[in-house]
Amino acid sequence: MKRMTMIQRQRGMTMLSWLVVLGIAVFFILIGIKMVPTYLENYSVKQVLVNMENDRTVRKMSAQEMRQSFMKRLKINSVYEFDRDWMKITKQKNGNLIAVDYEIRKPVAGNVAIVMTFSDSALIPLP
Repeated sequence: MKRMTMIQRQRGMTMLSWLVVLGIAVFFILIGIKMVPTYLENYSVKQVLVNMENDRTVRKMSAQEMRQSFMKRLKINSVYEFDRDWMKITKQKNGNLIAVDYEIRKPVAGNVAIVMTFSDSALIPLP
């Protein structure tokens, strides 16, 4: 008899349980909304590096011209929040290495922020 009453009492999640689940889902959706555009911009940065690596005219450029070309290509790909200090060009035996290291902070709520760190590079061979 007791077993039958316990089965009848268990009906599912309470309203409070649903609110907790909904709150967690909204939190993760909010984080996704903040992170996806940043990762799309990073994808554009990677594509610019790959395109510069394959472009033969870049091989003949000086370091300053490479920097200007990189920034122009970023603007064409709608990447506007990129600081010139995040890019370093170093000469090596077999070409110039363009290294891009940067960190993006996106606020979520109050003093809580998401930190995303990216590091990409491309080797521009000598002409």
